[in-house]
Amino acid sequence: MRTNNDLIKRRRERIVSLLATKGQMDVSDLAQAIGVSMPTMRRDLMKLEEDNVIVREFGSARILTMATSPDLTPAQVSAREAIARKAATFISDGDTIFINTSATALGVINYVTAENVTVITNNGRALEMPLNASMTVVLTGGEIRIPKWAMTGDFAISSLTRTRAIKCFMGCSGLSARGGITTSTTQEAPVNTMMLERSDHVFVLADFSKIGADASFQYGTAAQIEVLTPDPATNGRELNRLKEAGVKDILIANKDLG
Repeated sequence: MRTNNDLIKRRRERIVSLLATKGQMDVSDLAQAIGVSMPTMRRDLMKLEEDNVIVREFGSARILTMATSPDLTPAQVSAREAIARKAATFISDGDTIFINTSATALGVINYVTAENVTVITNNGRALEMPLNASMTVVLTGGEIRIPKWAMTGDFAISSLTRTRAIKCFMGCSGLSARGGITTSTTQEAPVNTMMLERSDHVFVLADFSKIGADASFQYGTAAQIEVLTPDPATNGRELNRLKEAGVKDILIANKDLG
């Protein structure tokens, strides 16, 4: 038997799924599509905004960068926003940074307050991001792979061999002490490896669903990570195994571990 809380949860998941597909919708259209009153829809959107899943603006609502996949739960979207916000605090004036195809890593751009930052990325969706006036975005080029708009192949790798970044912000499909940093997309692995190797400081952005998981293609090891920024729901034992495997610092949202 479904409780009222179950119904509310399912309704909000439907809202997230709709916005993940459409990107942005009028509140009235959302209410009609879900089959609820405007006051109910406003309450749902207010809660989803508090959870860092959507943004309300001028009678409409839009999905945040991390919520582009309808498979993500509101908890995952909220966790990834918190991770991106934390990661952005490590960017300083004048930094050149790498960002890979991860939506979480790309979301870091939303929270950069440093000036004169240069972002080098193989994520074509960077062109859709709001940039501060002093930020420069450089695309690696390469073969475009839909739907992620990932740039891969020899051209992307070649462009990375001619530059170096102070910091690298990388998402992943899985991260474990045994399997290292992994991706489920074989074409992205060589580009990720090049970014990792040509960065002075490596930040891996991984929510609770990624820690302890292993995907098919490894592109780095735990020992290559200087800072990992997971969220408070992450399994503490898995984090301890990562520290034992060589991760130098682990930061949990707004709280440091160890």
